[in-house]
Amino acid sequence: MKKNTLITASLIAGTLLASAGVSWLTCRLSVPVVAAFDMKSTVDAFFDSVSRKSLDETQAKALSGRFNTALEASLQDWQVRHRGLILVAPAVVQGAPDITREIQKDVSRRMKAEP
Repeated sequence: MKKNTLITASLIAGTLLASAGVSWLTCRLSVPVVAAFDMKSTVDAFFDSVSRKSLDETQAKALSGRFNTALEASLQDWQVRHRGLILVAPAVVQGAPDITREIQKDVSRRMKAEP
């Protein structure tokens, strides 16, 4: 009788531990990473750079389109890789890592890679 009680108690304890582990893992995997991105400074830096170049309207539009495509792709790639949520910097008071430099470098890399 004692052996059956011990086995039953062990099975219950094991089930509770497994349930707790699954719950913890589910919470860890379902909570997105939140990051801040300074969109304004990124766009301002781009337009400042473009204004220093002597481009006609067609070239400026093409470059702006490439920038927009690279920026959107970079942000989306970051979100997928980190299962994250990106907020604009003014919306974040504190506590979220700032990924602005990382995104800016990636956008620059993407624009250099495009013809």
